[in-house]
Amino acid sequence: MKISINIQPQLGYTYNDIVTLAKAAEDSGFYSFTVSDHFFGPVEGHEMQSHEAWTTLALLVPQTNRIRLGTLVTSQSYRNPALLAKIVSSLDNASNGRIDLGIGAGWKDSEYEAYGYPFPSAKERVTQLMEAIQIINLLWTEERPSFDGDFYKIKEAMFLPKPVQKPRVPIWVGTMKPKAPMMEETVARYADGMDFSARETTIKGFLEKKERVKRMCERVGRDFEELNWSVDLTAGVIGEDTDDFEERLKEIIEQEWIWIARAPESVKQKALESLSSKEIGGTLPVVIEKLSEFKDHVDIMNICLPFFGNLRKNGLDTIQILKERILEAL
Repeated sequence: MKISINIQPQLGYTYNDIVTLAKAAEDSGFYSFTVSDHFFGPVEGHEMQSHEAWTTLALLVPQTNRIRLGTLVTSQSYRNPALLAKIVSSLDNASNGRIDLGIGAGWKDSEYEAYGYPFPSAKERVTQLMEAIQIINLLWTEERPSFDGDFYKIKEAMFLPKPVQKPRVPIWVGTMKPKAPMMEETVARYADGMDFSARETTIKGFLEKKERVKRMCERVGRDFEELNWSVDLTAGVIGEDTDDFEERLKEIIEQEWIWIARAPESVKQKALESLSSKEIGGTLPVVIEKLSEFKDHVDIMNICLPFFGNLRKNGLDTIQILKERILEAL
């Protein structure tokens, strides 16, 4: 099981924060560094800066040397699929084959409305996703391809450079719902891997999702063994032992929180304790036990860095404790 680092730029990271954390992840030997694809943070929260996903990755390419870079995940709605294919292929060439495309159907209706994108039904968005992936694959693998879909089209498109990676840049389809037949079909038909980002993910829930995709593969004639698997979990407060956990918890509560500025300590503590109990947090044995449950069932564990308090400091602290105390135990 490879371990990757993820951040959510829409929660107030500066560009320097992002570069610092990406370099720290690379220096620490993590498999990849991924960013989410959003235009702003919670609509009910304090407004924060939010760097655009693919521009951010482009800027990280020359700042890194070995670590893979990608989106977790990009919304197919925000860019024409042929343009997205060109962006990703360009970065794959610039990085000498270090790019992953994580892509999903899109969900954040407030962003669609604010930025003027139509927000059709879930069924229509997933159908668009299916067409988008087909177009992207054609452009990456064929000469002068055409595609005439219900939503997207290309016609004898010239497309160079092709990606460095062969047969293509890995395509990971992100899905959040435990039961989502159309998304499961998208994974089975068109993806190299599935990324499961349901909050409060348990090993039982993930294995049930994996079984649903297996049945879908049987329906559409796809070799289930070809697929790769990843799961997302967010890191809360991680401590060496109970005393260290309590000390770190207190320190973070006292920090300024950008997206819920002026929140009382009781609200901060409740948020931290909830995140730690539902995803990754607590003492080292607790965190190691949770991550170990997935060890034999996923190819990649995506760990989202803490998105509260001092984003850079808490992110670096998490990378350090993951590297020095947790990775060796997995």
